[in-house]
Amino acid sequence: SAASDVYKRQVHGIQQSRIMGVDHRRLHKHVSKAKKNVLSKNLYMKLLIKLFKFLVRRAGKPFHKAILRRLMLSKVHRPPMSISRLSRLQKGKLDKTIVVVATVTDDERLLEVPKMNICALKFTSAAKQRILKAGGSVMTLDQLIVKNPLGTNTVLLRGPLTREALSHFGKPAGLPGSHTRPYAPAKGRNSEAPSKAQLPLKLSIIYICLLYTSPSPRDLSTSRMPSSA
Repeated sequence: SAASDVYKRQVHGIQQSRIMGVDHRRLHKHVSKAKKNVLSKNLYMKLLIKLFKFLVRRAGKPFHKAILRRLMLSKVHRPPMSISRLSRLQKGKLDKTIVVVATVTDDERLLEVPKMNICALKFTSAAKQRILKAGGSVMTLDQLIVKNPLGTNTVLLRGPLTREALSHFGKPAGLPGSHTRPYAPAKGRNSEAPSKAQLPLKLSIIYICLLYTSPSPRDLSTSRMPSSA
């Protein structure tokens, strides 16, 4: 019957797994550690995540998966990108739309802004004005999906994670074992030093040894201490 055939296949699979060394007890215990949602209360972020989850289910393109994964990241792992960096990375990709899942900021050191088509999570007001003045275009991620649902003719860019600001995060500077970079100069009277509240508590243990000696027999008459007998 069909039930007996299924049972035979299960028994055969167990026998083969014993030969090959497959541990069925831990076979289905793999838990994905990827973030499923964000802790942010920003309604726009939640709607974007809902939109790209739908696109991943229906279209399943690597473009949608990459954007959804970057939307799940914390703010520290979504570093901002300046228009100077974007213009430098745009070389050879002038006909493509730059997609950045982060904030695009202005850079006053860049004197001439080239024409760029940028899609980002957020723009600063100065960066948006300079991009539009140069003849480029700016759009958000939801506007890009309406215009180009599959994300063709685009290039995904992201900023460096090793920023100077990260060197100041962590244990307060000056404490023992701390590798945090201080904001103040390292030397001089304005150097950053830990306060007394931040210093670890050091307990000085004083060992007191009391030595008791029995009096000698010749001092029994003069000693007030009891004899050892």
